[in-house]
Amino acid sequence: MNEDFIFQWHLLLYPLAVLAYFELLRRLDARWARKKPLTDEEFLSFYAKTRGISEFDVFTQAAPNWSVDPPQVKTDFKTYLQQGFLPHYVRDFIRKEKSESKVRPS
Repeated sequence: MNEDFIFQWHLLLYPLAVLAYFELLRRLDARWARKKPLTDEEFLSFYAKTRGISEFDVFTQAAPNWSVDPPQVKTDFKTYLQQGFLPHYVRDFIRKEKSESKVRPS
């Protein structure tokens, strides 16, 4: 009953193949993510994070360009949080920032 262990190369090959497969998927996913443009909502979050401000602050920065009153900004921000709807003045602000920004999130 005391048999010696015999090394078989396929016991090492299968786990390495699985690891290589997962690494390939990870690299392809990262490559496709770099090519896909950010949505307005994703860019809003990215812009706020890189500036160190809140998304509400981005709404307030966008409002003066379209003469939107602060109470309307609060209402629009609540609507954004509840329904995911970005008002026109924020979308305009985001598009302008996207065109000026060369930075891509990693």
